[in-house]
Amino acid sequence: MLNNPDSRFKEYDVNWSMLPASDIFMVETDKGHPELPVLSASQEFGMVKRDNIGINMQYSKQNVASYKRVQPGRFVIHLRSFQGGFAHSAIEGITSPAYTVLSLKEPQKHDDYFWKYLFTSPEFIKRLELVTYGIRDGRSISVEDFFELPFCYPSTPEEQQEIAQFFSRLDTLIAAEDKKLAKLKNMKAASLEKMFPKQGETVPQVRFKGFSGEWSIGKLSDMAGYYRHSNENVHHQNLLSLSYGKIVRKNIKSKKGLLPASFDTYQVIKENIIVLRFTDLQNDHKSLRVGISKEEGIISPAYVCLECKDNIVPDYLYLLLHFYDLCKVFYSMGDGMRQTLSYSDIKDLAIQIPNDPKEQEKIVSFFSRLDILISAQELKICKLRSLKKSFLEKMFVSQ
Repeated sequence: MLNNPDSRFKEYDVNWSMLPASDIFMVETDKGHPELPVLSASQEFGMVKRDNIGINMQYSKQNVASYKRVQPGRFVIHLRSFQGGFAHSAIEGITSPAYTVLSLKEPQKHDDYFWKYLFTSPEFIKRLELVTYGIRDGRSISVEDFFELPFCYPSTPEEQQEIAQFFSRLDTLIAAEDKKLAKLKNMKAASLEKMFPKQGETVPQVRFKGFSGEWSIGKLSDMAGYYRHSNENVHHQNLLSLSYGKIVRKNIKSKKGLLPASFDTYQVIKENIIVLRFTDLQNDHKSLRVGISKEEGIISPAYVCLECKDNIVPDYLYLLLHFYDLCKVFYSMGDGMRQTLSYSDIKDLAIQIPNDPKEQEKIVSFFSRLDILISAQELKICKLRSLKKSFLEKMFVSQ
């Protein structure tokens, strides 16, 4: 059927209408309301009160006299065209005069929440390329060109409303799962604080039953030595790399089934070798990547590799290195221009550790189970977001 989406609720069979945006929307310019709260555009949450998002800007009533009034059910075209650029407002307030405020010409015939979701659909965001100007992230939306775009939409407000309610329920479900994930991450952070002794102490606040006595405090060099295995004349199929805190395998083979000669400088590592590396050390986005290998392979010589001593559970030390703010330790050395990390930089780092390897294993097991729950929750949210994206593609008409 003409102008209809791929997926539709069964009770509706009337063809969707098609009109240019200029027949659906109009520009509103209502100024002179300094008593209203100042709103900011958020792609995820629409228009929100600036005070609620931690933006503390000083402004006088005279300055906001030129700000535009935004009423519930309106849309604000802001400057983030690469994200969509149309922020729906469910609240009343005022916003920057640099933004364009749109309202529905015939609100009784439309559900503004239907248009909210249409404006976040991948197809619409792609169409915005036709009505933007500028370069990179500063691309702006031409309102005049936007008004020329044709839109297909349900002819009845009831169908619009049902589509909007469907996505609203999906958003509510995603938000609930996001909260569960946040609770799990907060639980992990709190557990890390309580299950390891505080600085200067030797007993943690929370401990598993059956374990007592003080923990030992020693240097990292007492727990793990510098590991380096020459890769001379060795060609290994497993090229390993760190990605988001996990060591992943990259299978790179030459025609002869061997790694190219350029990898001869790489080092062979075995199971339970801890590798770490600092990155982006010359800007404000410093990061530390830490991983533990679970198989044999070769890895870049840029990584520092550690091999645990016999009384140290490797996964425990790996966990502990995440607990320490090693970036802060590294920069306390006062050599911020250096972009590499060496074993000598961290070998004297004070490490707290239970004397009983079984207690180390208990701690590892606890956090491993917690990480499994977090990963499962992240996967669940990812699937829900993918499901929403799929419905956004199928429940609106492509132009």
